[in-house]
Amino acid sequence: MRFILRGSVILCFTISFLFVLPGVNCNVGGIVQNDWESLRALFEQNFQNNVDLGASLAVYHRGKLVVNLWGGWFDKQKTKPYDNDTLQLVFSTSKGLVAMTIALCVQRGLLSYTDKVIKYWPEYGQSGKENTTVADVMSHRAGLPALRNSNLSTHEYLDWYSVIHKLEKQKPYWVPGTQHGYHAYTYGWLAGELVQRVDIKKRTLGQFIRDEIAKPTQSEFYIGLPENYENRVSPIVTKVIEKQMFNVTTNSLFQQTLLPFSELDSVNDPIVHQAEIPAANGITNAKSTARLYASLIGDLDVTKRLLNTKILKQATKSNTPENEPDQVLMQISTIFGMGFMTYGSVFNIMGPGTFSHNGKFNNYLPFESTSSHIY
Repeated sequence: MRFILRGSVILCFTISFLFVLPGVNCNVGGIVQNDWESLRALFEQNFQNNVDLGASLAVYHRGKLVVNLWGGWFDKQKTKPYDNDTLQLVFSTSKGLVAMTIALCVQRGLLSYTDKVIKYWPEYGQSGKENTTVADVMSHRAGLPALRNSNLSTHEYLDWYSVIHKLEKQKPYWVPGTQHGYHAYTYGWLAGELVQRVDIKKRTLGQFIRDEIAKPTQSEFYIGLPENYENRVSPIVTKVIEKQMFNVTTNSLFQQTLLPFSELDSVNDPIVHQAEIPAANGITNAKSTARLYASLIGDLDVTKRLLNTKILKQATKSNTPENEPDQVLMQISTIFGMGFMTYGSVFNIMGPGTFSHNGKFNNYLPFESTSSHIY
């Protein structure tokens, strides 16, 4: 779908999982402003066509929430509706929140994209990584798309410091800054450690996001889910994901980037939800994610914009040379700014000027799509 509008549009669509429904009961609720009624019909059609089991959809336009819909079922057994209180694991859409966090730190003078990582994190300067910049980390140019030859247990992967210690020592797959490749998990650990290093309060990335981004914007986004919120999280049907995602390529580096969670039963484990895996285990809903992106590009009802124009321009400017192939994702031409995906052949929602981060890639992970567009 393409919007041709003046002003700004932020669209967020979350679905719990794809599953063929034997019968259709939409359970659709929410609000739609008059000029946006066509979206309700399209949303309901997804259930009628057996595309979605549970889903939510939110749109902000010129700082106002004009669409906030939810519908379908919370779980495979259809024991309760997917409603306005439902939370959803959104996979790589989490990377957009990490990008927001780093941008906020840059705005506050705590970080600079052009600085070397070792200025803030001296232990990182090992094994040929001493010249890596913050921009290299944010635009997937750091040369650490995977934990090389790792024998860490799942418990160790969930322990922040065991992962950080390994990344400090690891030799990069390529000279940092010379090419790019999708850092599926490591992006979040690297950026998150930078935040912890410069935050005066020494908060984890997840806590920083809750305190400095989610709370001021009256949104919900959890990297490290509070245990008492687990009953709000709609589960993922892992067999569908496994079939769609893990049989799509023989690229060994791509497969390495997906460890340790290639056994995808783990994505529904509360222990995984409560850990901080900033690139992949964010938990939120459509209305919050749309609101967060809306807060980047303008004032909202009771919230001042999160980033100023100068910093947003820096954060969303491409740092990927034209037509440079992604060394991880099958040599396709992905384009990254400072953590955000930017408009190009791969990320082409809504046209030039778009930025954000999908929670899917080429339809392998059909969970969430979020786009911000400045006209």
